Amino acid sequence: MPKFSYIYYKAVRGFLHLPFRKAETVCETPLDDEPAVFICNHANINGPVMMTLHFKRPHQSWTISYAMDKEHTAGYAFHDVLFGNSHKHKKWYRFLSKIVGKCLPPLLIYAGTIPVYHDSGIIKTFKQSVKALSDGEDLVIFAESPARFSDYVCELQPGFIDLARLYYRKTKKALKFYPVYLNKKNKVISIGSPIAYDPDIPIDEQRDSITAYLRDNIDRLGRSLPPHKTVPFYPPRWYAAYGQYEHDVPGYWQMIHNDEQR
Repeated sequence: MPKFSYIYYKAVRGFLHLPFRKAETVCETPLDDEPAVFICNHANINGPVMMTLHFKRPHQSWTISYAMDKEHTAGYAFHDVLFGNSHKHKKWYRFLSKIVGKCLPPLLIYAGTIPVYHDSGIIKTFKQSVKALSDGEDLVIFAESPARFSDYVCELQPGFIDLARLYYRKTKKALKFYPVYLNKKNKVISIGSPIAYDPDIPIDEQRDSITAYLRDNIDRLGRSLPPHKTVPFYPPRWYAAYGQYEHDVPGYWQMIHNDEQR
């Protein structure tokens, strides 16, 4: 089965090169050799696919744990992939979600992903992430929340910033965070100038400023490209069906968890 899963992953990866043509990486400042964290807009599935296929630096990506756990993937797919509550014929979408639940985990496992948990398992997420950085790999994180900021990016969830403190404890190196805007139409991975963690300032005093810098510069990078149709993190139908969770991310994941228990 593992061999078949790997062949399946390679086949899907090869197929995705057809709609996702090679993207050029454009950096405002040269990237150094130190591992870093790249904070990207999600653009539905476009962002993760573009970074997986075309970002050439060795890296691992954060992915919600529900998308990798076979016991939870179908419920996750029903709400967060197929937006099941926005459809009338829910039985059909429940059926489709079971198919997605079988197909998605192998793709993410072989793509080099780190599961992100919404409970005490987050400790495991941070341990794997610090190890990846210490081994010289970058981290790619799609940190958007559902809360809308602009046509180019949503508000960012700040939890990833704690990586900087943990990484500094282990290596005594100040971690850099790069804003990244991804756009399929222009075939470009736009990487802005980084912001670095300052170990001399309490992290609680940096969390808001680092998050705001990254959000504002993802927005700026998007606006600097030739005119293009933006692809939001979630489409309008998500907000019509799940609008009560726009500013309640924990409530959203709790709803999905409770739905799985039925």
